Amino acid sequence: MRLGVDEAGVTELMGVTEHARAMATTAAALLLESLASGTSLVAPLDPAAEASEVCERLAEIAAWTEANLGGREAPRLWRILARNPHYLEATWRKEMAVMADGVLAARDKRRTALGVAMAVRGRYMIEYHAAILRRAGDTDSDLLEVLGVVDHYTTLNTLSEGMQIESDIRPPAW
Repeated sequence: MRLGVDEAGVTELMGVTEHARAMATTAAALLLESLASGTSLVAPLDPAAEASEVCERLAEIAAWTEANLGGREAPRLWRILARNPHYLEATWRKEMAVMADGVLAARDKRRTALGVAMAVRGRYMIEYHAAILRRAGDTDSDLLEVLGVVDHYTTLNTLSEGMQIESDIRPPAW
């Protein structure tokens, strides 16, 4: 047991961190600065002008958004990804699979994703995950606790890398 979870929990955590990093990178690459900003590298798709497959997916995302973010339409990130229906489908399905309740609670996964977004300085995804967590009931103290963990381990990683400390920690023998 590591981190209080078994191997399934560890693999879930790995999936969440990889997905969160990828989404923060995607949002940054599209020049999305904020949920409130109107500019981006690629213009969002107008669902009214598109094929039913894309409209169905955006409607699904919009319904999720209303329940989890309080908005009425799919966030700009998802409307931009809709310009490539295969990419939208794959990314949305991954979001739903990775971020759902499993061994780890969905809320804990979202906190992990917020921490990853903070660590990579992905403003759009920081706002995205924080808004979801706030809607789920997280307080300023909860968000600052996530930031405290990010700050602490970013500092330790920076120090150990700067001092070129080789790890003396080995995984347990199976």
